[in-house]
Amino acid sequence: MKAWITLLLLVLPGSLWASDRFLAEPGGLGLFLVAPLLVLGLAGLVLAKNRYITSIPTRHGFSLITPGKKQRFFPIVESVESMEPVVKALGDEGINIYSNVAKITLSHKPQGLFLEEKNYKISILVNRRRSRRCFLNDGDILDMGELTLLYHSPHPYRENQEDKEQAGHQIPRVKRVQGKPIKTYPSLIPADKRKKTFFLTQNLTFVGRSDMNDLVSKSKGMAPRHSKIEKVAGRYKIIDLDTQGGTFVNGRRVEQKFLKDGDHISFESVKYLFSLSGEPR
Repeated sequence: MKAWITLLLLVLPGSLWASDRFLAEPGGLGLFLVAPLLVLGLAGLVLAKNRYITSIPTRHGFSLITPGKKQRFFPIVESVESMEPVVKALGDEGINIYSNVAKITLSHKPQGLFLEEKNYKISILVNRRRSRRCFLNDGDILDMGELTLLYHSPHPYRENQEDKEQAGHQIPRVKRVQGKPIKTYPSLIPADKRKKTFFLTQNLTFVGRSDMNDLVSKSKGMAPRHSKIEKVAGRYKIIDLDTQGGTFVNGRRVEQKFLKDGDHISFESVKYLFSLSGEPR
């Protein structure tokens, strides 16, 4: 309403001036009446377009991104109060998932979607970090057994660190301490003997300089998110994420490659030996 009043105040002085100029000329009356209508019509078109653009809904839900599975989307509405219908819709017989996912609740709050794990026997990972209760951000990755989901949200991403900590996304400032892994897990053995062996215990492992990765290296030659290693049909494939420095296997630069036991992997100066035996250092 205020926009229309402002527009009329702008148009009115011009109309009064136009009345003195154009009424004295042939056809001036028609032009005097049509000009303000054209201005008002154009303004109405602009306002209608803005309202239409702002009314377009942004999708809200989960996408299946489990390696080797066809991507599917499940929308989240107010009636969805747990992860159970999500898992039923996106999971299948070929994916091992948790049996009691109804204990993972979803609460719709003004700040966004709040996830809470009420069954302490379940281990759910949010962005590769274990989390029992948190607000989900657009782009978050959830691991539930062999099921990997990507969350989509119309709410803006929380970049403020205090908001992220209150929401439950607490990024650890210290190195992760891995428990004793099963010996059959493959591993990345660093060339630097001062560093520990990293075990590939997840279906998808991110490598890079950022603390949000699973395997973190602060080397200047590493990109914030440099590459990923995903498990595909029992094999492990390394994929370079379009980095400038590149990802190398046995001295040759690769975009993606299935790894074999004994392969040498390097990211600039950072080097690892891929081992299927899972022998720790």
